[in-house]
Amino acid sequence: MRRRNLEIALCAALSTLACAAHADPPTQQLHEVVVVGVAPLPGFEVPRLQIPLNVQSAQADDIEQLHGQSVTQLLQRNFQGVNVTQSQGNPWSGNLYFHGFTLSPLLGSPAGISVYVDGVRQNEPFAETMNWDAVPDFAIRNVQLVPGSNPLYGLNTLGGALLLNTKSGFTDPGGSVHLSGGSWGRIQTDADVGVHGKTWALYAGAASSDETGWRAHSPSRVQQLYLRGDWQPNEDTTLTLSYTGAHSRLFGTQTIPVAWADTPKTAYTWPDYAIGNLNQLNLQGMRQLDTDWSLQANAYLRLSKTRGFDSNTNDRDAYDAAEDGPLGYDPAGPYDPDSLGQFYYAGVSPAYDPSDPAATINNVPASNVINRVDTRGFGTSVQAVNTGELAGRDNRFTVGASLDAGNTRFSMYGQPAYFPLDPARRGETIGLLPFALGPLTRAATGNRSVGVYAMDVLTLTPTVHLSAGGRYNLNRLSVHDLTGRHPEIDGRQSFRRFNPTLGATWAISPRLDAYLNYGEGMRAPTPIEFECADPDAPCSLPNDFTGDPPLKAVVVRTLSGGLRGLLGGTLHWNLSPYYSRVDDDILTIYTSGGSEGYFANVPRTVRKGVDIGVGGQSGRLEWQFNYSYVRATYGAAFETQSADNSSADGDGVIRVRRGDRLPGVPRQMLNVSTEFHFDPRWSAGANLRAYAAQYAIGDENNADRHGPVPGYAVVDLDLHYRPTPRLAFFARVDNAFDRRYAISGQLSRNVFDTPGRLIDLTGPGTSMPFIAPGAPRSVLVGVSYAFGPRTQADDD
Repeated sequence: MRRRNLEIALCAALSTLACAAHADPPTQQLHEVVVVGVAPLPGFEVPRLQIPLNVQSAQADDIEQLHGQSVTQLLQRNFQGVNVTQSQGNPWSGNLYFHGFTLSPLLGSPAGISVYVDGVRQNEPFAETMNWDAVPDFAIRNVQLVPGSNPLYGLNTLGGALLLNTKSGFTDPGGSVHLSGGSWGRIQTDADVGVHGKTWALYAGAASSDETGWRAHSPSRVQQLYLRGDWQPNEDTTLTLSYTGAHSRLFGTQTIPVAWADTPKTAYTWPDYAIGNLNQLNLQGMRQLDTDWSLQANAYLRLSKTRGFDSNTNDRDAYDAAEDGPLGYDPAGPYDPDSLGQFYYAGVSPAYDPSDPAATINNVPASNVINRVDTRGFGTSVQAVNTGELAGRDNRFTVGASLDAGNTRFSMYGQPAYFPLDPARRGETIGLLPFALGPLTRAATGNRSVGVYAMDVLTLTPTVHLSAGGRYNLNRLSVHDLTGRHPEIDGRQSFRRFNPTLGATWAISPRLDAYLNYGEGMRAPTPIEFECADPDAPCSLPNDFTGDPPLKAVVVRTLSGGLRGLLGGTLHWNLSPYYSRVDDDILTIYTSGGSEGYFANVPRTVRKGVDIGVGGQSGRLEWQFNYSYVRATYGAAFETQSADNSSADGDGVIRVRRGDRLPGVPRQMLNVSTEFHFDPRWSAGANLRAYAAQYAIGDENNADRHGPVPGYAVVDLDLHYRPTPRLAFFARVDNAFDRRYAISGQLSRNVFDTPGRLIDLTGPGTSMPFIAPGAPRSVLVGVSYAFGPRTQADDD
C-alpha cells in the first residue's frame, strides 16, 4: 500500500510534464536581480554568480504562495538539503536540519545555523535557539540560505546562515489582506500597508494565527506586529527604524511509544507549553561617502521572555540503602526540591499509593517543571564597503566589527505530581504542591561576542572572481548563581579564534559556472551546555544547573564546490557537493529518555553530501526537482550513555564507531514541485517530499534492535484562482493521501506499558523507540486582496 501511494504521489506531481510541453506560456512576474549579502549587515551585496557557494533564495511572492505558518515551511518545500521535523506536533516549533546541522527552538538542542533579520542576529543568546514565531513572515521581502561555515556570519555558523530582509514603504507600496481557515480550527489573518513620499516611507503589518492542533492538547496562538520607518533625505543617506513585536502561546505534545503508532493523536504526558514575548528595535543607517566608499551601521535591542511548562515522568528505580545510602529526605515529609526526578517504586516505606499520592510527597511518579528565560539582547555593527578597483580590476571590499551581547536570568521550579487513575487522563500530570517552594535553579548568565571581519571579492578576469576573508571572534561567557545555595555553578570562560575563508568562481561559458570554497567557523558553548556537562550529574532538560567541567569550542572546516548553469534558456540546474569536518562537536547525551541528559564534546563528526537541482518552465508548467544526499557520521569512536538502547551494556553504555550515522538525519531527501497554469486566472500545483530512513536519538551506534525510523513520502496539493489582479482565492491540501508516518524518533522507556495505559507501578517500563507522528491530511482555504497604487496589470 505504501509503495502504491508513493507511485500515485509521483504521478500527481509529475504526470503533467508530457501534456504541457506545447501549451501557451502564462504571464510571468519579473523577479528582482538576486544579490547575496556576504556580510551579516546589509550593504555588502555581491551578484550570486560571483559567490562560490550554492546560495538558495526566495522572494515575498514565494512565501505568499505557500500560505504557511512559519518560514520553515518555505525552506522545507523549496530549498535543497533541508529537512524540518516537528517533534512536538506544533507547526511553529520546527527543528530545522540543513546539511546535517540543526537549529531548534528547544532548549538543549545543538545549534549549527545562524539567522539574521535586517542584520540583527535572531539566535537567542542564552541557548542559541530560534523562536520561529518571532519572525513576521508577512513582512519578509526576500530569503537567502547561505551554506557552509562562512566565518563572516559569526558564531554558530557551522552549516549555514539564513538571511531575511524585510519590506519597506519604498519597496512595497500599497497593502494586502489575507484570511484563511481550515482543519483543526485553524484561522490565519494578516494585513499590511506601505506608503511613501519623496524622502520618507512607512510600512506596518500585523498577523494572527490560531488553531486547536491536530494532536491532543496541542493548541497554538501566534500574534505578530511589524513597523518600519525609512528616511532618505538624499540619494546618499538612508536611516531606518523598525520594531518587531510577537506574542505566542504554543502547546506541544511529546513523542509517543512506537506501540501507540495506531493512535498518533494521543499525547504521552501533558500539559507542555511555551509562552513567548518579543520586543525588538533596530536602528540602521547607510551613507554613501563618495563614489567608491559607503558606510553601514546598526544598533539593536531585543527583549525576549519565555515561560515554559514541562510535564515529566520521573526516573524509576529500586531503592537499596546499601547502594544508594541514606535518602536524605523523608518520603512522607516536607517536599525537598532536590529530590525532583527520584521515584523509587520499590524499597521505600511508605510505598507510593496512587489513591493517596500526597502521602509520599517526595516519592511520586511525575513532576512538572516551569522554566523562565528573560533575556536582554543588544548589539551594534559597523562596516565600510569599497566598490572601486584594485590594480585596475573591479573589486568589492568590506571591513567591519560587531558586538552581540545578551544578559539572561534563568529560573527553574519543580513540582511533585502524579497521574490520575482515570484512563482518559492517564498522562495528565497533576501537581501536588505549588511551584513557589523554591527554585531548582536561578542564575544570571552573560554572553559577549565581539567580531572583526574583512572580505574581498576581486575580478581577476571578466569570468574569474576570487574571494578571500576572515573573522576574528572573541566570546566571553559567564554564569552566576542567584539562589545562594549553588556557588559551584559560578564561572567564566572565554573563546577566541580567527576563521578564514577562500573561494573562487569561474564562468566557463555564458551558461556554465564552476565554483570552489573553503571556510572555517566556530561555536562556543552556551550557558546551558556550560553548566550541564558532567555525565555523573545529568540535568533535567530544560536544565537545572550544576558545576561541571568545561567544554571545548566547536571548530568546523568546510570544503564545497559545484557547477551550475542554464540549458535552453529556461532550464536551470546545479550540482553542489560539500564536506564538513567538525572537531569537538557538542552533542546532547540523553541518560533518561528525553527528560535528563548532559552535554559533551565528541571527538569529531563529519557531514558530506551533494545537492542536485534542476527546474524551469515548459509551456504552462513550472517545475523544480531537488535531490540531496547527506551522510552525517561520527568521525571517531567514543563511548556514551544510552540505557534504552538494546545494545547497551549493564551500565547503560554504548560504543559508537567511526562511520556510525548521526541520529535524526535522513541520508536522502527528494523534493519535486510543479505548478500548472491553465490560464492567467487558474493554476494548480503539487509538491512531493520524500525522506529516507533515519536513526533515532539514543541509537548513536546504529545498533538498537528496532532499527531506524522508516522513511516516508507525502504529497501536498494546491489550487489558485485570481479573478482580478487584486483578488485571489486558494485551497491547499497537505498530506493529500493521508499517509501515516513518523518524522523522527528517540529511544526511551514507556512507563505506561499496562493494558489500560496507566502508570506501571510494578516495573521500570519497557525500552522502545518513541516516535513523532506526522500530521494527517488537512485542508486550508483562503482569500487575499491587494490594494494601493494602480499597476499595468490593473489597467489590462
